[in-house]
Amino acid sequence: MQKRERHVSIIVVPHHKAGQYAVDLSYRSLRWLAALAGVILLFIVLLIVNYGHIYWRAGQYELMRKRQDEMEREFARLGALKAELARLQNVEGKVRGMLQTGRQPDTLNVTQISTAPAPAHPSLPAAATALPDTAPERPPSLKPARGWVSAGLGPDHPGVDIAAREGEPVLAAADGIVAFAGQDDYFGNMIEIAHGKKYATMYGHNGKMMVKAGERVRQGQIIALVGSTGVSSGPHLHYELRLNGKPIDPTMYWVNR
Repeated sequence: MQKRERHVSIIVVPHHKAGQYAVDLSYRSLRWLAALAGVILLFIVLLIVNYGHIYWRAGQYELMRKRQDEMEREFARLGALKAELARLQNVEGKVRGMLQTGRQPDTLNVTQISTAPAPAHPSLPAAATALPDTAPERPPSLKPARGWVSAGLGPDHPGVDIAAREGEPVLAAADGIVAFAGQDDYFGNMIEIAHGKKYATMYGHNGKMMVKAGERVRQGQIIALVGSTGVSSGPHLHYELRLNGKPIDPTMYWVNR
């Protein structure tokens, strides 16, 4: 006698007035349904994973495209800046040609500025006698040029070197009378100013000088332009402060560092 296959009955009871009904499923059918459900679930999981990967790749592509657009805009801006720089350099060359001045160095290399021992310079002439006895005997306190100190006061260097761009104004450190304005073998275009009976200042390696000997100057007045005359390998100002003919450190008295 053939063995009867076992079944499972599923009874469905609706909430409306329709009568209930039952569905008979064999164990074999249940196994097939479970296998089919597993396949469908696996398909859904793979679909979600694959779609998520595609979505992530699409987001990465969009991000890379935006970055590429930004780089292209930056390259275009860089090209425009290079063209503008070339135009400005061309204009600069024409202007300097009209002014008949040398080319301005692009950058100042402090190590190129000569720090060789400066020769001792004789004391100032008696220009200080032209100043009234009531002149204040205070040390000059104005830094004479914008820039940084590339060499300080030392045994073989009686002043400080201020690295500055060529053409930068050189200012009188204090009121006084120009005792000397002329050429020096070492300092090139040089200016010396007497500031009373005790103090005097010296400005070396100037480009254009704008005062002459015997002229009275005021503190902050432009007396020259920074240059590289004399024994010098780059634009800078050699500045000395002397007390009774002896060099002292001028940076101790600067109020506009």
